[in-house]
Amino acid sequence: MPDTRPLAPGGVAFAGVASVVALVFYALQVATLSDLASSDAAGNGYAQAYAAIEIIFLWLLLGAIALTAFFKGAMPNGAALAALILVPSSGLIAFNVLGLLSRPEQPPHLWPLIIPASVPPLIVAYCFWALLPPLRAAVPARSFSIAIWGLVFILCTAVVPFDAVRKAADNRDRAAIEKYNADLARLPQDAPLWDWTPFFVSRNATQVDDILKHVSTLDRRQADAEAMLARGDFPLAFMARLDLTPTPALCDGARAMLRKRVAPLVLDTPNSKAYSDIADQVSDALAALKWLIGYDCDATAEAQAWETMAAAYKDTNYDVYELRELRDPKQMGNIVRNYPARFSQLTPQAHLRAWLSFEDKKEYRDAALAGARKLDHRTADAVEMLRSGGVGQPWTVLRLLTVLDLEATPALCNAALWEVHNELAPIHRPAPDERMSYRELLDQLGTGDQFNALIWLASHGCDAEPQLIEAESLIGTYQTSPASAAMLAKLAAVPRKK
Repeated sequence: MPDTRPLAPGGVAFAGVASVVALVFYALQVATLSDLASSDAAGNGYAQAYAAIEIIFLWLLLGAIALTAFFKGAMPNGAALAALILVPSSGLIAFNVLGLLSRPEQPPHLWPLIIPASVPPLIVAYCFWALLPPLRAAVPARSFSIAIWGLVFILCTAVVPFDAVRKAADNRDRAAIEKYNADLARLPQDAPLWDWTPFFVSRNATQVDDILKHVSTLDRRQADAEAMLARGDFPLAFMARLDLTPTPALCDGARAMLRKRVAPLVLDTPNSKAYSDIADQVSDALAALKWLIGYDCDATAEAQAWETMAAAYKDTNYDVYELRELRDPKQMGNIVRNYPARFSQLTPQAHLRAWLSFEDKKEYRDAALAGARKLDHRTADAVEMLRSGGVGQPWTVLRLLTVLDLEATPALCNAALWEVHNELAPIHRPAPDERMSYRELLDQLGTGDQFNALIWLASHGCDAEPQLIEAESLIGTYQTSPASAAMLAKLAAVPRKK
């Protein structure tokens, strides 16, 4: 018997509006669920929270649309019972899918997304069938109800094999981790480098860091690295993390291995393969090349070879641009000049910042300052550090200005005085009734070395009158003490330019 129940305009209107809103949450949900692990831990956590909120709102709307279809439309009793069970159940299953998709790199990867992507459109389609008489007349109730709710049921139960696949993957991972830890525990602490390299790859980054720290203390690591480079099985990605010495032998071996590795990757036909096929190899080579060139090993020809090879692939990433930048002459020796890993790697060509980076280590302080005072380019380096804006660099120069034996050139005067002003300007000037001590002023400044630097600058001929006035004014807003009086006396005693 045909369904003769009339159209319910109010129900259709509500379902239409609710469906539009649901469409927004549906689109957001699918987009979020498909990209839950592309950021850092905090970003991924936010993405999962947003996905959970989107699921809640979407399924509340689906429930409201289904209830409207039941009360205002013509939903068969059997279909209504199926909706009563499957609509909330599919919402709960969507949360299960959220958990699976939070680790998309593991099986079943993104396949579970088919559940929250397919169920909402099916529910909405059935509800509009129940609300609109023309659709009910065109499509038989029994066959349509069985088709829609049967498909929803199948999609919901698909989570069971997806869960099983994830459980099997977790079991395999657990077994691999247990074997990894057991093999690592059996490895002698003085084992050769090649016995340690299989353990450099693990999801436990902290554990890998600990392993690399241990390996970097082995006396044999240098000889082992050179032997592995000659054989061609050295892990290029970790060259910078083993505390190696960039000897000519190491440099030559690494360059030879890089040439050997790049040759098989060269395409006969440009753009015939995707860059993703070689991205890991390029990343490993780039890491090694950065270290080699940074430590004055001339591997620019190898950098050129890897860049040319990589650029011939489709959809390259930023690594190709970094390979190109390595051929800039300024990159040659950049690390050893500016950021050497060991004090023993410092040379007279090293930048002042490199020498001063060891000044805060008690065992190197005296030698670092003595070496810094011998640099014939120390004044120019100090000016560069003052102007760099790099974290801590201007302050380091001001703090050590009195012991670096610099030349008070106009460039140094201008840069240092500007930095003194930048240090003093933001400091709080208390009102007379605030009663703040001079000690509190020094605490805000860090150590108060700004004043000593100012005295040195003025005493060496720099026109520091504005900064001297600024410093005296600042000190004068704090309570008088023997220490503040002594500093004011020092400031007043320096030569003033009229």
